[in-house]
Amino acid sequence: MNPDRRCPCHSRKKYKRCCAPFHKGRAAPSPQLLMRSRFAAYALGLVDYVIDTTDPSGPQWVADREAWRQSIERFSANTTFQGLRIEGHTEDTVAFHATLEQMGQDASFRENSRFVQQDGRWLYHGAVTLSPAR
Repeated sequence: MNPDRRCPCHSRKKYKRCCAPFHKGRAAPSPQLLMRSRFAAYALGLVDYVIDTTDPSGPQWVADREAWRQSIERFSANTTFQGLRIEGHTEDTVAFHATLEQMGQDASFRENSRFVQQDGRWLYHGAVTLSPAR
C-alpha cells in the first residue's frame, strides 16, 4: 500500500502515520489502536499480523496455522472494508461498528472485543458480536 494514502482503518490519517508502524513491528500501545491496526491488516491481507496479534489462549486461536492463514486470506479477498467506527472502549475492550460488504451483500456488524496484554504487547483475545449492523 502507498504509505501516503489514507489508512484502511478509516482514521483519516495517512497509513504511514497510522497503522503502518504497527504492521512493521511496533507494539500497539492500546487495545483501540491494536483493533484499528487489525482491521487495516484484514483490509490489506496482512495475514501474519492478524495471527500474530491474536491471543493463543483465546477462542479465536487456530492451531493449524496454514488452515487459519487460508481462511483469513479468503475472508480478506472476498470482503470490502468500507468503514470502521469506534463506539466506546475501556481499559481492555473496544466496541466498534465495522461496515463490510461480501459478494455484493452487507456483512456489517457491531462487536465488543476483549484484549489482553502479554509481554508488554496487546493481543486480541475474543469478542461478543453485539448485532448485525444493517
